[in-house]
Amino acid sequence: MQILAIDIGGTKIKCDLYNEFGYCLNKYSEYSTEINMFLKTNNISEQVLNIVDLYTDSVNVDGVAIATAGVVDSITGRILYSGYTIPQYTGTDLCRTINNKYPQIPVAVENDVNCAALGEKWLGVAKDVSNFALITVGTGIGGAIVLNGQLLRGFSNTAGEVGYIPIGDSDWQSQASTTSLLQSYSDKCNKTILSGYEFFADIAADKKAAKECLHVFIVNLVKGLLCISYICNPEMLVLGGGIMENKLLLPLIQAEFSKRVVDYKLFSPKKIVAAELGNSAGRLGAVYNFLCRRPN
Repeated sequence: MQILAIDIGGTKIKCDLYNEFGYCLNKYSEYSTEINMFLKTNNISEQVLNIVDLYTDSVNVDGVAIATAGVVDSITGRILYSGYTIPQYTGTDLCRTINNKYPQIPVAVENDVNCAALGEKWLGVAKDVSNFALITVGTGIGGAIVLNGQLLRGFSNTAGEVGYIPIGDSDWQSQASTTSLLQSYSDKCNKTILSGYEFFADIAADKKAAKECLHVFIVNLVKGLLCISYICNPEMLVLGGGIMENKLLLPLIQAEFSKRVVDYKLFSPKKIVAAELGNSAGRLGAVYNFLCRRPN
């Protein structure tokens, strides 16, 4: 079986071909997501159909597995809600778009963070864990919760939208995303900090302002992690997103969590770990979701 996995983000659309065991068949491609913020439009449906055209022209595609930003109807695959980063994406029906042209190819669509959690459950750091939460830290904060081996979607498919958790006078992602960290440091040192690499270079250079901003970021991140831990009691907290590739962060998060939790033995997960699958987690999880949903 050859499954085309497509991971749709607000910046890039990443694709590759996998077999039913999650083995990558090395047909990777990447495209800039066609969004016009001035006109508040997107061209994602057309892009996805073009991608399917390109792959089916050269290989046999047995299914299309999609991970996408936005709240997704887990049954129909339709986008129920999308934030400002992808304008006019709400209501998009990628299954119908593809099946109108390729009725013989089954399609499954799921939220990208849910897919990342499914990927980690299938082939990653959480593959032997029945209860865990995955948190992605990036432009915002995303989340997915697996309880008793099953992805928690909620009655309207919005379970895991943890970035909106109120923390103080704002929400969690306004205080503990990569975006918020870079913005707070930019404000503090009165210059534009464009990337995490630049920020962590200043950390390595032992700049006081950078260290102060990092401490506030860690504290705010842990406040949200504590909320999730108290509510869900996960065996494992898995932390993803590009910023987590910096080895400095995880020990700081673990230490701050253990300092703030009410009772470490009773209320803490067994492990707080970094995600393992990196850039491919969403695509692998999309494949796993497809395999779970396909007719026998």
